[in-house]
Amino acid sequence: MMKAFITEKIKSELEEACRRRLPYETCGVLFGRSSGSGTAVDGFSVVRNVSIDPRRSFSFDPADWVRAGYEAQKNQREIVGFFHSHPNGTVHPSEADVSGMPPGGTYWIVGCGTENECDIAVYGPHPDTGWERLHLSVSDGLNTHKDRLT
Repeated sequence: MMKAFITEKIKSELEEACRRRLPYETCGVLFGRSSGSGTAVDGFSVVRNVSIDPRRSFSFDPADWVRAGYEAQKNQREIVGFFHSHPNGTVHPSEADVSGMPPGGTYWIVGCGTENECDIAVYGPHPDTGWERLHLSVSDGLNTHKDRLT
């Protein structure tokens, strides 16, 4: 089973970015490094949500999406996944989430309800079932994660 790795600092920043935008869904891209054994996230970029109903769905702003891709390429960063938040606090993919999951990479759902605490679930592609929930490892430093990916 693949694993996902994130530092406590990046995790806290991601959760705070999602909390600041409540009651709307937040969405964006994750930067880092991937290998056959997992994905280590070392940063993210919020992409403006232009959904008609941002309380219940998300849609990447095309200009922000292009900007995020350009910035990743310019700074020699790899986009390793996508994220969005669920303002109701759940981390389970909705039917729309499942049908819209990208064909590769990782898919992170940040559940931030009315409480201050958030939960994060990470999903990755699975050859038989389409998608599976991955184990998320949180640490205080990214170097330990990068070492695990070799």
